[in-house]
Amino acid sequence: MSKTDRSLDQEQDILIWEGLEIFRGLPNWMMAARDPERICAALSQAIPEFRSGQLILRECDSSNIRYKGKNWQGFYELTFSKPGESETSTIHLQGILSTPRVHAGRPLLVENALGSNDWHAYIPALNLELWNKEPESVLSSLELLIDPEQSREYLMSRIRAGSPAYQDLQIQASHPRIARYKPGSRCTIVYHLDYLPGANVHQRWPELVVAKTYRKEKGQNAYDSMRALWNSPLSSSRAVKIAEPLAYDPEMKVMIQGPIRQEKTLKELTVMAVKAGAPEAYAELTEAMCKTARGLAALHRTDIELGTVYGWQDDEKQVRESIDELSVSVPSLGLAAYPLLERLNSLESSSDPDPLVCSHGTFRPAQVLLHNGDIGFIDFDSCCKAEPAKDLGLFLCAFLRAGMATVKFDDIEINSEPLDEAARLARFERLIAVSETFLDEYERSNKPVNRQRVALFEALELFILILHAWTKIKVRELRDIMYVLEHFLPTYKILNLK
Repeated sequence: MSKTDRSLDQEQDILIWEGLEIFRGLPNWMMAARDPERICAALSQAIPEFRSGQLILRECDSSNIRYKGKNWQGFYELTFSKPGESETSTIHLQGILSTPRVHAGRPLLVENALGSNDWHAYIPALNLELWNKEPESVLSSLELLIDPEQSREYLMSRIRAGSPAYQDLQIQASHPRIARYKPGSRCTIVYHLDYLPGANVHQRWPELVVAKTYRKEKGQNAYDSMRALWNSPLSSSRAVKIAEPLAYDPEMKVMIQGPIRQEKTLKELTVMAVKAGAPEAYAELTEAMCKTARGLAALHRTDIELGTVYGWQDDEKQVRESIDELSVSVPSLGLAAYPLLERLNSLESSSDPDPLVCSHGTFRPAQVLLHNGDIGFIDFDSCCKAEPAKDLGLFLCAFLRAGMATVKFDDIEINSEPLDEAARLARFERLIAVSETFLDEYERSNKPVNRQRVALFEALELFILILHAWTKIKVRELRDIMYVLEHFLPTYKILNLK
């Protein structure tokens, strides 16, 4: 490389770092709308029932904040009590957060009594407009799926129709348990099934089945992909377990599958290992990572027909769309983002992708289940054809993100002691070493992979997490993700200046 080229690269590195600096911290007005103390203080002054002392505002919680093109929308839960009483009540509100320039000069507005159906407020101190929360939309299939008798009949008829091996299935009783629920979007229900006395359950009929509801068409892709995988050698692989697809109901968008046993996820093990910090904890984590590498290699070797092809351009397009949308509200983010994106695109265009393989599509440690020394993979909703680096980069990005977390995220509690800079850097380097061991094991079990492209996909996914921290106003999580990206880029020579 000539001195001129090196000088240009250094100038570009400086632009990239300066751009990332803009992403480092959310604006004060955004943080205010997520800070429980600042929300409580503003509402206590603005809402007459609280300002007069008629009611005492105890807690304010915000959730499900999402950027929706021009503003942020989310939910707010207010916990309050009457003076001198310990018993509390809650009110659920929904709100729209806008940039200060949108409502510049707009005065405080509170209409009608708090708790009434037509209550409405605008809080200038928070740039926040509030209404009563609308009733949550209920998935059309949910009532049927959680009723014991209705679900018994439904499961029996759908499984019989969808799986010839179970045409004589006779379910005596169904015991549903909601394992995961996102209102109006998706639900996962686990069923313990009872059979008539004498039924040959352990050899033929499942004791557990899982039903997953979908709002869109991913359920069909998940079922078709899992059916193809189940009919391939992967279903009997020693390297990894997958669930047996039992049926799919396209009208209700419900997929039924067999179980995969779990004690914990690889994501949970990662958090536990870094918290413990002991050599034996990292040894257990490394062993689980190597098993995961062998399981992923087995998936990638599986030769099945898949209709969807996914590549770098698809991820990059989504990133540009997110940047463009955010720039409507925060114009500085567009110019700040593009130097890094251009560097990643330049490196990607100069490297050759490996041949397409059967890919999971959204492979993360949370999709890896651990049980009695075995591993299983779940959630094939985005199964597709892609180069191996797609799965590998996303997985290792999520692994680093989990291992370097210092605050709660995705309902995972982080209770470790605060780290000084030296200890934090040592943890990062240790996790990078585990990542490299994972790739070594993957290559031993499959074939060499273009590691530069793995690093590029990983860097792009880390930047996507930063964008998500802005679109979801994740104040504390942003610091963790920025730390990982800023150390990752020079480690893998994507940037040369530290």
